[in-house]
Amino acid sequence: NVLHAWLRMVNIAFICLILTYGAVLFSKDANKLVLQPLQRIIKRVNKIAMDPVKAKEQVAIVSKKKKSGFENETVHIENAIIKIGKLLALGFGDAGASITAQNIAYSGEFSPNFPGKKEAAIFGFCDIRDFTVVTEVLQEEVMVFVNSVAQIVHSLVDRYGGSANKNTGDAFLMVWKFPEDVVVEHEDGQLGILPTQESQNIADAALISFLKIMGKINRDFTLLQYRENPVLQTRIPNYKVRLGFGLHFGWAIEGAMGSEYKIDASYLSAHVNLASQLEEAAKSYKVPLLFS
Repeated sequence: NVLHAWLRMVNIAFICLILTYGAVLFSKDANKLVLQPLQRIIKRVNKIAMDPVKAKEQVAIVSKKKKSGFENETVHIENAIIKIGKLLALGFGDAGASITAQNIAYSGEFSPNFPGKKEAAIFGFCDIRDFTVVTEVLQEEVMVFVNSVAQIVHSLVDRYGGSANKNTGDAFLMVWKFPEDVVVEHEDGQLGILPTQESQNIADAALISFLKIMGKINRDFTLLQYRENPVLQTRIPNYKVRLGFGLHFGWAIEGAMGSEYKIDASYLSAHVNLASQLEEAAKSYKVPLLFS
């Protein structure tokens, strides 16, 4: 009987050990395969909510070795969230950062109807000259042409502190916003800028970026090839890629325009329209750039 009792105690201890070991393994796998990936996903979503523009900087996860199918699924989900964040940042741009953040933080249904915000900024319009003829000649290749121009415009504007906002085929809207500490609101609702070195630098950067774009489009290898297109040369003798520019300082309402079916994050005001009108007027004066 004593021997039988000892054997039962050993058996019970062995079973407890096996159960404990199994529980530890299960907890470890659950933490590694479920909890940690979910924590990373939540962290990335919170990053997008806090600063949607920086979602472009998030790097996708690359699995160095093949692991369990469940872990691979969580990696795919996390990478999908990163891609969605990048698309939101690219699609909405700097003007849509608050819209994205507010809707991610908002617990209800998606709504674009958040109030706009008045911003003091320099607004710049770039327009591709002779675009109607170029579209007729290039046809399917016109998208490659426009994107080649956009790459130059967007990259140089970004390098000099601006942000790309709206693309309308042959025209691009660029914005250089002023920080709140240099903005002054007058009694009539107009916004002014304190004459600080920072505000001067922003204005200089906007002008310099457009001058840099003028130089770059005349040196870019891809765009230089269009000078040798025989059909373009027949339609427009001595054709070369040209852009027109308009720059204007003022204020605008930054926010979402549209409905639950389609929204665009952009800027609305007479000052934005004036920047566009300056770009149009540059044609009449036969100059590449006008600013006010």
